[in-house]
Amino acid sequence: MNTAVRPAGEVRGEVRNLRRRQVLVLGLVLVLLALLLSVFSAGFFLYAAVVTIAVLGLAALLPVASLLGLEVRRSLAADSIELGEKVESRIVLHNRKDLPALWVFWRDEIEPGLDVEGVTCGFQTLSAEETMHAACWLHSTRRGLFRVGPAVIEASDPFGLVSRFVVDPEVRFVTVLPRVVSLGGGRPLGHRPIHEIPRRQSLFEDPSRFLGVRDYRPGDGLRRIHWRATARTGRLQVKLYEPAVLEGVLLAVEMGRAAWPRASEESGTDPGVELAITAAASIAELVLAGGQSVGLISNGGDAADRYPADWKGGSFRRFEDALEEAGSRNLMRAYRPLEVEPGRGGWQRDRLLAALARLTLAPGLTLAELLLAETPRLPRSLVVLAITPDLGTGLGAALAGLKRSGFDVSVVWIQAGMPGPVATSLLEGVAVHPVWSEADLEHLGAQTL
Repeated sequence: MNTAVRPAGEVRGEVRNLRRRQVLVLGLVLVLLALLLSVFSAGFFLYAAVVTIAVLGLAALLPVASLLGLEVRRSLAADSIELGEKVESRIVLHNRKDLPALWVFWRDEIEPGLDVEGVTCGFQTLSAEETMHAACWLHSTRRGLFRVGPAVIEASDPFGLVSRFVVDPEVRFVTVLPRVVSLGGGRPLGHRPIHEIPRRQSLFEDPSRFLGVRDYRPGDGLRRIHWRATARTGRLQVKLYEPAVLEGVLLAVEMGRAAWPRASEESGTDPGVELAITAAASIAELVLAGGQSVGLISNGGDAADRYPADWKGGSFRRFEDALEEAGSRNLMRAYRPLEVEPGRGGWQRDRLLAALARLTLAPGLTLAELLLAETPRLPRSLVVLAITPDLGTGLGAALAGLKRSGFDVSVVWIQAGMPGPVATSLLEGVAVHPVWSEADLEHLGAQTL
């Protein structure tokens, strides 16, 4: 496998050395002109000055003329792939003008996280109306959202005195979906991970599940009165409903940076983080396969926030400026909780897997703070399933509060690192499923979450 893309810092160092050599050559030319001025007559100096100005003007004009009318087109075979799969990327350079594009060097920038096999750079001259095609394969090595492009195109003069750079505005993105572990192998046919049965101890009722009528009691609201039954019996009758039922799961995934101290500062990757994402994706797959609803809420960030939609590339005099302009887009501009509304079916599966693929660690709210803030909006018909490595007092108190408010609560406790303190007294009555590896995830398929 050919990993042709080098770190931007290494490339910038090479470009700085190249510029120093160019400045040295220009300085030697100026010194030579000064010596000629001191030795020869004014007429010869005037001739030498005219020649030098012509050479410098040609050196400045040729790169601009080469890049003029140069068109870049890009295609990507797929914008979403499974972890471990590969996708083909193609780039086309087309010289639309009637003059040749001389001494053009191009290089495609592939974001780290995708291994490259094939051609990602080249140096050639394009004649009038000539088109160049290049292709490479991108191998996925970890989940995430990865930028393919932009292509940085350089044109120079034959003397190497002046270079101009253009950054192609056409950029594509590849979403590498998280790993999914099959959890339903040992489940009896028709058995669902979330029991869709009436909750007899629930404080809440489901108005879609009509049960019957009874006599009016003081305190009953007017909306509950069954007017037809009242007219038939001659006494005020009110409607009865079955208690609310559980019909799915709301995945609450801990992605606060403080909860994952071992995660890489640069990429945010960590075995525990990836196990948590795999657990969320696998549980979502299992519950959706049972025809039930799945939603997602997390205090993490969306990797898409690193790439503003209005970026248009640009033209630069220095290669390092072009790289810095493209690289500065890797900084997350804002952090806000990520949420996917509950839903069912294949479309919901695609939404959830894409959201989990792009989920990144973020500073700010802890999962406990997020759950407390979002309690009024959480659907009571879903089991709140927290996926977290931290079962300390903060999250324990938040989950206990949800349980007192009538929610069904469960925890998938990620044990990839050294486990911290557990708020056992606060988690009484809350099902906790320890997960050390993907093998433990597979055992969840035989349990009721």
